[in-house]
Amino acid sequence: MLTITDQQVARLLDYRGVAAILETAFIDLARGEAAMHPRQRSECGGARLSTMGAIWGARGVAGVKVYPTVAGQFGFAVLLFDLETNVPLALLDGQELTRLRTAAMSLLVASRVLGPALGRPARKLALFGAGLQGRSQALALLEQFRFAEIHVVDPAADPAWCEQLGHASGARVTIATPEQAVREADIVVTATRSPTPVFDGQWLAPGAFVCAMGTSTPKVRELDDRTMQRAGRVIVEWLPQSLVEAGEVVLWKEGRDIDRVVDLPRLFLGDAPWRAEPPAITVFKSVGVGLSDVATALLAVTRAREAASGIGR
Repeated sequence: MLTITDQQVARLLDYRGVAAILETAFIDLARGEAAMHPRQRSECGGARLSTMGAIWGARGVAGVKVYPTVAGQFGFAVLLFDLETNVPLALLDGQELTRLRTAAMSLLVASRVLGPALGRPARKLALFGAGLQGRSQALALLEQFRFAEIHVVDPAADPAWCEQLGHASGARVTIATPEQAVREADIVVTATRSPTPVFDGQWLAPGAFVCAMGTSTPKVRELDDRTMQRAGRVIVEWLPQSLVEAGEVVLWKEGRDIDRVVDLPRLFLGDAPWRAEPPAITVFKSVGVGLSDVATALLAVTRAREAASGIGR
């Protein structure tokens, strides 16, 4: 059985490559050629154990991600199986895999929603949270979008990192207040652990794309009712899991319009448009699902084998 460390995952994978395999996986899910089960959580003595998994029949693999949470810290591992031989294929450290697939999913959905529909280049990014995931979100979006301004909202934001981001992006990067960041932003990303909304949805510009992925439990949320109510389209990864876990949807107090909440399988089938008629706001609420982990793990295994065999040298 192949073992792949976080350091190897970071070297093997890139945001565009992960976004591409995620798209393929969710197209297969829409066609019935993949299946998954929602996250399961168990708690004891202050520790929590979570598992989530999927079968990707079209690619002949199945897998599960498992992670304990202790004192607010996570430890991830992904076990991948070969369905033809029915034996374990690979064991992967899951920290880098989770970081990359989460950011790549945002890249995938933002590209689908904003590409031709925006009608002009995205000019401003508002980034809430400049930790590991927040930084990854910014870097992933830079694969597709070129911003003139990036406003960072984080009391612990590192000015040196903001300067580096400015050099990498060519944008003017500023540490800002929530209102300064959200006003006139084309893309708003929330990558925090805040249990309460981090900005007022009234500040959102018409046509803005909001991507929230900092939380995955039903009792907390980064987005307020105003944001949800103004959204012409609320996109989630997979309804059976998101309707239970996504606090933004569960706690939506003004009355959920379930017709506005659509998941990726439905969108990839073409049963609904990615974006409501402009200038509607679009919200993407990500909680993380097992198929994303399995697909990303398979890409890492494929590239590890190619590297070992000298393919591409």
